[in-house]
Amino acid sequence: MAEISFGGLATGLPTEDLVTGLMAIERRPLERLEEQKSYETERLNAYAQFKGKLDGLRSAVSGLSLTSQVRTTATQVASGAPFSATSSAAAPGSYDLAVVQLAQVQKTVSGGFASDSLALLGSGSLTLGETVITIDETNNSLQGLAAAINATSDASGVQATIINDGSSTNGYHLVLTGKDAETAFTPVVDLTSGGEPVELGLTTVRHAQQAEAYVDGIRVVSNSNRLTGVIAGLTIDLTGTSTQTSAGTAEEGVPPHEWADPPQYQTSNLTVTADTEALRSKVQDFVDAYNGVMDWISAGYPEFGAASTASTTEEGEDAADSNSLSSLLRGDASINSVKRQLQGLLSTVVDSSGALSSLSQLGISTQRDGSLSLNATELEKQLSSNFTDVGKLLAGDDAGEGVMKKFNSALLQLTSTSSGLYAEKKTRYDAAVARLDKQILNTEALMDKKELALRERFNAMELLVSSMNTQSSFLTQQMDLLSNMMTGNN
Repeated sequence: MAEISFGGLATGLPTEDLVTGLMAIERRPLERLEEQKSYETERLNAYAQFKGKLDGLRSAVSGLSLTSQVRTTATQVASGAPFSATSSAAAPGSYDLAVVQLAQVQKTVSGGFASDSLALLGSGSLTLGETVITIDETNNSLQGLAAAINATSDASGVQATIINDGSSTNGYHLVLTGKDAETAFTPVVDLTSGGEPVELGLTTVRHAQQAEAYVDGIRVVSNSNRLTGVIAGLTIDLTGTSTQTSAGTAEEGVPPHEWADPPQYQTSNLTVTADTEALRSKVQDFVDAYNGVMDWISAGYPEFGAASTASTTEEGEDAADSNSLSSLLRGDASINSVKRQLQGLLSTVVDSSGALSSLSQLGISTQRDGSLSLNATELEKQLSSNFTDVGKLLAGDDAGEGVMKKFNSALLQLTSTSSGLYAEKKTRYDAAVARLDKQILNTEALMDKKELALRERFNAMELLVSSMNTQSSFLTQQMDLLSNMMTGNN
């Protein structure tokens, strides 16, 4: 049965307003708990925003922490050269190349057959090197033979396919292919049908041969037309052969390259140059990302004259982010610790085999607000004259780690999803919110009980006043009757 509320009918008091006002006072501890939870959430969001800045710096640093990333070089190949080339941290230099022959695998093709599925091959064997393939009624079609050859390809080094040349008769051909440029094979066929030999009509249309080239006069051979490892950091793709300028003097039984007067070929130049523009861009990205971190921290102290040094976006908005939450973490010990750690890494002195030992030699300097300034002229000077040593300073070498490798190691720890700064704060936040949620739940239950008790008291008061009013009316009536009797009034 629903509780009856008299709502001030007897007393004339604004009971509902009184209950609401009193409960508002009672709920203040609950509001403080909600505010504390909201504050903890905002702080976690601020840590997440700071992690985003650190992630940006880590991304910029990771592009400078490996030798292959900082010693970026570009290749230039002479017009009409029978090859192309790409560089992956190859040292600058110039080379003359001539291509004698391209690599190719052996191709041996059978004569034509009327069908690839009919049993036309009789019985017997096909021998490929030391691999003997038995032909019988289970596999004596072109399809069956091809399947049998492919089943033993690991041992023989030969694979088989079937080509239909479109002829109305005898259009099916068995094609045998060696696995690489070193695999040469001579098929031996021993097939009979009805006492008569069955000929496959095998013809070698392309012989196996390795690629052969000369790099600065040094003979190079390869099983493919892609040369890797010939020049450290360079990949050379052979696409044709060079023009022969001299046939040389042949010697019977001797390979051409061993003749006393070997053939000569026209060379084409391959040049590897330092790609200073790519490295300059990466260094600028690092400076911008570092300033992004420092600007975010400084944005929490506007009253001390902190101002962003970051560039502006196309819309003219400050790159430091007008929605920065850094003020929530001003003075935070963890943030200050990260700031000191990054500033300490800037002054790292590298013990490498190069001539450069600190970032200041690249024109990178620290300003009063903690941000970095990049002297483009000084950086260009070092890239032009000490390109290799710049790479050693940033990425390191056998003598020691570079500055960016140290930065990368530190940032990997700071941004770790399991043990980094944000991960640690998230763990603490989850524990704090769980505790607050429990307190809020308990406090809400207590508030419900207090409100119920308060309403019950007001209802009791209304009932009491109503009862007293009834008694008062009865007494007034009785007194009026008594007075009338005494005065003789009816």
